[in-house]
Amino acid sequence: MNPKRWFCGAICAVLSLPLSLAAEALIKVLPSPDTSKLAPAEAKQLAASRADFDKASAQLIGPQLAEAYVDIGALYLRAGFKDVAAVAFYDASQVNPLDGRWFYLRGVVARDLKQNTDARANFEAALALDNVYLPIQYRLSDTLVDLGDVEGARKLLEGTTREHPDQAVAFAMLGQANLRLKRYAQAVENLKEALRLEPQATQLYKPLAESYAALGNAQAAKDAEAKVGNVSPQLGDPIVLGLYGGRPQGGESPLQQAQQLAVAGRIPAARTLVAEWLANHPGDIDALALEARMEASVGNMVIANAAADEAIRLAPNNATALLARGIVHEYAAADDKAYAFYQRAVRADPKLPLARLLLGNAEMRRARYAAAADQYRQLATLQPSDVAAQARLVAAEVADGQCARALADVGAAQASDAENGDLMQLFVRLASTCAAAKKEVRDMALDYAQALYKQRPDAGDSSALALALAAHGQFKDAQQYQAEAIFQAIRAGDKGEAELYRATQASFVAGKVPERPWPAEHPYFKPPLLTAVRPAQAPAAEAKP
Repeated sequence: MNPKRWFCGAICAVLSLPLSLAAEALIKVLPSPDTSKLAPAEAKQLAASRADFDKASAQLIGPQLAEAYVDIGALYLRAGFKDVAAVAFYDASQVNPLDGRWFYLRGVVARDLKQNTDARANFEAALALDNVYLPIQYRLSDTLVDLGDVEGARKLLEGTTREHPDQAVAFAMLGQANLRLKRYAQAVENLKEALRLEPQATQLYKPLAESYAALGNAQAAKDAEAKVGNVSPQLGDPIVLGLYGGRPQGGESPLQQAQQLAVAGRIPAARTLVAEWLANHPGDIDALALEARMEASVGNMVIANAAADEAIRLAPNNATALLARGIVHEYAAADDKAYAFYQRAVRADPKLPLARLLLGNAEMRRARYAAAADQYRQLATLQPSDVAAQARLVAAEVADGQCARALADVGAAQASDAENGDLMQLFVRLASTCAAAKKEVRDMALDYAQALYKQRPDAGDSSALALALAAHGQFKDAQQYQAEAIFQAIRAGDKGEAELYRATQASFVAGKVPERPWPAEHPYFKPPLLTAVRPAQAPAAEAKP
């Protein structure tokens, strides 16, 4: 189920009201705190800002009014009036309830006020609206830990590491959650990956040493203890940095901040940082590549092509430049040109995960399934905790008629991560549809499917259970669980997913077991080309020329 679309059901009713009625019904009166303890100049400035807000807010509606509330809330927060800031951010989220940033800010302030239950609710609301901005997931996981739900934090962070395998802080937090849950082997793996991604984060050697000690590896624990420092993994959070009026801390580079802003959809701010960096570092390949990918992602192809071409001109054999050139071609629907550059990028750097992924996708679009499997296998090796990489490998092998080999690959992955529910679901789908699977394997798949559905009855696990039941000839039961998956997809507003579930349902109605873990039209089998999207709405200050 897509939580972002589900959440809209609660707030779209509000949006159906006239704006004036909705605002009157939901917003709170913004308090005027006692500023007598502030420095005279600060108190005077805050009073002037409040007067400007009171005057402007009477004329504003929608997103502009929400941003006005956020601006005044930020000023109150910096002055130490956290309760007033909380009201301002609440009002912003009511005026413009489709913007996850305002729920995120409510969660940040609630955490600051030690109101973790409220913080959790707001972070979950923010995540439902925006599952791209990574700090939401990090702060929600911290809140879950403080509330005693370490297992919930672990599951959240597992998803984060699968979707964003280049973020050291995600692996660091997952490792520490696994350490608290006494999953010591997994903690070691997570913390080592975090250190691989960010070697300077020497603070992580402390939990790594504890994990090794718990496993009885005294020498490894001693070696890790000797490297303990005070540098933590960097969490790029431009929204909170802007809230407190700060700049990147802990040595985070402007390019790293620009990448975080771009991921959050705040293209104007990211664009400014990249331009400033290139002005002082002309010809920087990483900056040119980032500019090319960022501009292509929002359809600015003239700028994207210029940046990509310049990067290639300066470094014709650089993997980052080659990858960016390929990505720009793919956004322009020039699939063959993209394909050639992805091949070159992989040759230039065989350990570049995104190049492996995009080349594998390009091979799938060409029905070169064995070649695609080779790329996905390398991707799964580079990112062993990425279940999506393993799923793509399975799809390529199944399409190539090698489902028995796919079973062996999934079994090997499970051997190192036996408690991973997503990997277990992948096994269920494959074992239930692979003609080479033995009866005992399918029986095991049914047991797994029933256990998964009991723990987390979402659309994915419901449809996996339906496949396992169909593999045992229980087609009526399979139809019931598949209907449940269809209903959840429709309720979430995901028409594409609902259609895929309906295709599988047609097989059950006909009394047939599908030959593939997913329908033939699934993106794993037919990866779509990258498509430009409209950037997220930027704050008014960023939108100015």
